[in-house]
Amino acid sequence: MVCELCERDVERLTSHHLIPKLKGGKNGPQARLCPTCHRQVHALYSEGTLAKSLNSIPLLKADPQVANYVSWVQKQTAGANFRVRRWKGRY
Repeated sequence: MVCELCERDVERLTSHHLIPKLKGGKNGPQARLCPTCHRQVHALYSEGTLAKSLNSIPLLKADPQVANYVSWVQKQTAGANFRVRRWKGRY
C-alpha cells in the first residue's frame, strides 16, 4: 500500500477526508494516507484551513510546510512511526 502524500510503501493506510467532516466533507473525497502523514497534516493545519486551502493532494504537496515534511519523511524507513506534535503556529 502506498501513501498518497509521501508515496512510501507502508503496511497500513488511514482515510483522510480532504474536506474535514466538521466542515461538510463527511461524504466528500478522501485520500489514503499513512498514519504519520495523517497526524502531521492535522498537526500543522486547522480544519478550516484544510477545508478552504488544502483540500486536495496536489494542494497539500505544494504547501511549503507539507513539502518540507514529505521531503524528510521519504528518507525514513517505511515501517518507522514518528511522534507528531502540534505546531504552535498552526492556522
